[in-house]
Amino acid sequence: MKATIIALALAGGAAAHTTVFNILVNGKDQGLGNKQGGYIDSPPNNDPVKDVTSKAMECNVANIKATTSVSVNGGDEIIFEWHHNDNSANDDIIASSHKGPITVYASKAGSSLSWTKIAEDGYDGKSWAVDKLIAGSYTGKPGQHKLTLPKLAPGDYVLRPEIIALHEASNQGGAQFYQECVHVKVGGSGTASLPAGVAIPGYLKATDPGVLFNIYSSFTSYPIPGPKLWNGASSGGAAPATPTTTKAATPAATKPAAATNPAAATNPAAATNPAAAPATKPKTTLATVAKPTATANAAAVAQKYAQCGGKGFSGATSCACGSTCTKQNDYYFQCI
Repeated sequence: MKATIIALALAGGAAAHTTVFNILVNGKDQGLGNKQGGYIDSPPNNDPVKDVTSKAMECNVANIKATTSVSVNGGDEIIFEWHHNDNSANDDIIASSHKGPITVYASKAGSSLSWTKIAEDGYDGKSWAVDKLIAGSYTGKPGQHKLTLPKLAPGDYVLRPEIIALHEASNQGGAQFYQECVHVKVGGSGTASLPAGVAIPGYLKATDPGVLFNIYSSFTSYPIPGPKLWNGASSGGAAPATPTTTKAATPAATKPAAATNPAAATNPAAATNPAAAPATKPKTTLATVAKPTATANAAAVAQKYAQCGGKGFSGATSCACGSTCTKQNDYYFQCI
């Protein structure tokens, strides 16, 4: 039976592929963006990228470059509309066999992009994000995936929605990546600055858990690939950089004292004496993510995908085992 399921998944072929056709802002359709003069960097077809080292991992092949952008404000609801052939109501969107997570990254616009994860959904113990996309669980309409844009400071940004189809991911190099780059101009009064992000390609390896993954085996949780979800706080917030895991059941979180009690960083007693300082609840944007404590100790070890150097940087310059501090530009070195 399992072999039959795999064979059917492989037989889906190009008929199952998908791409982003348009976005909606606060429920208002912005029109087709994947055309000449549009706001989406779009590929010539709906085929996936499978080589995680390819430059196409960033914005797909993108033979149509965006020349416009969509005006938004921080805090707006953004809906990405995925389709297979066209954005008609009867389009099949993506094959049900192409199960996997959906993530969204953001970067300041420019010649060199640095990507921060601002939304993610994986496996909740019953359904995959792609299952929800097909069923219309996010908005009530099949093919739509939504998020609330962090309250970013005004400027030009690029949003990168991504689906990872895992039906062939039990073989190295078999995971299929579908992604586009959507250009937006943020206005309003937001003040949040994106933290240092990750380089794409470079944010994943073909052997990472969640990239090399057998959806036909017995499992209860799924590790969503890439950096952790940013908490969306204003400029002091950093983006942790270890892979996240979506679990079937969410256990109670145990927080380090320094993460929830600022006094613990300078007063060791606060870490062992609950009365020394009141506990605070972590802020919630799209998911609850503990805000890490910044460090200026160059002797500390930066985690994989974290910043490790660059002009004006005063944090850790040594990388965790298995990663190397690699220059991305004069202002940003990253553990890869």
